[in-house]
Amino acid sequence: MKIYDLLFYATYKVMQKSGNFDDTPVLGGVIFVGLCLVFNIYTIYFILRGFDIINAYSSKGVYTFGNISFGVSILVFSILYYKRNNRYKKILSKYENKKLINSWLIIAIYYISVFAILHISALFMKKAWIFG
Repeated sequence: MKIYDLLFYATYKVMQKSGNFDDTPVLGGVIFVGLCLVFNIYTIYFILRGFDIINAYSSKGVYTFGNISFGVSILVFSILYYKRNNRYKKILSKYENKKLINSWLIIAIYYISVFAILHISALFMKKAWIFG
């Protein structure tokens, strides 16, 4: 969870500078953390499908009730996680005293690495490239 806490801190700082999330400060950080959680869950899903542990395919499309409710539940559970006992304030105070690199750089490194791993797992699932 430390990497998610660092990502939350970095996105919180970026959103705080933008001024868009002054009324709900936790939501600014949770949006990016929730998206990364979804990327990581789909990476695990693709790997399990690549090993034929899960063999589920739906031709209903992307915008099904299950997919939309899954995304909303990730967002809601992330908000509840960071709001519980003011956990986000503890995270902010923990990283406030540390000397960190630029927040944009933290976000960029994390997203590039997660997106690359997601694509490699999708290639593994389809048995393409070096996995074929």
